[in-house]
Amino acid sequence: MANTCRGVYIHVARMQLIIMRSKIMLNTICNLQSTGITIDSADSRVKPCCHFDPSKTLDIPDISEVENLDQVLGSKLTKRIKKQTSREKIPQCNTCWNREKTKTLSRREWFNGKINGDGNKVEHLQIALDFTCNLMCRICAPKHSSKWNSAKDVVDELKSITGQPVYTTNPLKQNYSENLKRVIQNSDLSNLKSVEIIGGEPFYSKHFNWLIETISEKSNPKNIEFICVTNATIFPSKDTLDKLLRFKRCNIRLSIDGTGPLAESTRYGVNWNTIDQNINAWAKQKKANTGQLEVRANPTISILNVNKCQEIIDYFDDWKDMRVSPHALQGPDWLCLEQIPVEIRKQWEPKYWHPEQNKQFKNIVLSDRKVKNLLKQFIQSTQVLDNHYGKCFKDSNPEMYETIERLANVD
Repeated sequence: MANTCRGVYIHVARMQLIIMRSKIMLNTICNLQSTGITIDSADSRVKPCCHFDPSKTLDIPDISEVENLDQVLGSKLTKRIKKQTSREKIPQCNTCWNREKTKTLSRREWFNGKINGDGNKVEHLQIALDFTCNLMCRICAPKHSSKWNSAKDVVDELKSITGQPVYTTNPLKQNYSENLKRVIQNSDLSNLKSVEIIGGEPFYSKHFNWLIETISEKSNPKNIEFICVTNATIFPSKDTLDKLLRFKRCNIRLSIDGTGPLAESTRYGVNWNTIDQNINAWAKQKKANTGQLEVRANPTISILNVNKCQEIIDYFDDWKDMRVSPHALQGPDWLCLEQIPVEIRKQWEPKYWHPEQNKQFKNIVLSDRKVKNLLKQFIQSTQVLDNHYGKCFKDSNPEMYETIERLANVD
């Protein structure tokens, strides 16, 4: 009898251990680490995800060292990362962990519902074709925008004020585009479920149509969700649009952080009338291609617009089927919304008809993430950008600027 009881106890203990380990795995595992690939022009690295920090992993390969993507997925490095993320929160993935702390949907959580993470073939491919961009947004940096990269005097001045290494001119690595094309051509893309194009501005890149054609040739577009992040300054030609509609689903994400004067003062190069016309054009295409073309706004919420979330929602609310899916800026810290105390931010919590996105907005606006007070740095840096832009942030968002000035003068 005693042995039977002991046996039952051991069995129960083992089951509890299995359940506990399963919970840990479910809380840390990321399918992108198994079958996801990001090729980023910012650092020319081939890594599991755009949020993966290669500075904490010494052996992330440069694209010039890679023959094909199968080689990357089958490497010892990928297997090691997959094993680590199945049991612990690795520091390379802090962006996702920080978002999940604030109960904001992370990239890890999103793609765990999209791809299986099984096998050794690429399921999700994210590509920055280059960093060619027609805008110089305040929240961006030289490594993501050719326009930023060409403003060396501004970049140097901001680096002097903030000490942030992100403000360093970062020319595209030699032969990046040639190496990118070579690797894509040599890779097995037969298992692709989603492709995501980031920038720069994808519709501004001379390589965009090449990529659509190549993906269509090397995989079955009817099995693929095609995701494109655009600043909405350029509406694609009919030929390009027709190619996008070959895919099972085309998901256009409009990177819109404000409307009217705020859009123009925070994103240097924007003409709001053009943006407004293009958004209307996307809305019409979405209606004409219901179920195949998804268009939504993806505002980045920062200190520049955290008090304007309701205005963004109200603008897109003219089309009830065009959702607004926000995410919070993670850095540099002087631009993060957490520079404003949460007690003040409570008054700006927006109301949204869609429950899921309403929850996202609430979690972002009321974030309690701790950051160093850099409001005086914000004022100095904003003046530099105001002079370069020829547009004052204060004029487009006086409520926020006055709040910052008041807080910056508090000892």
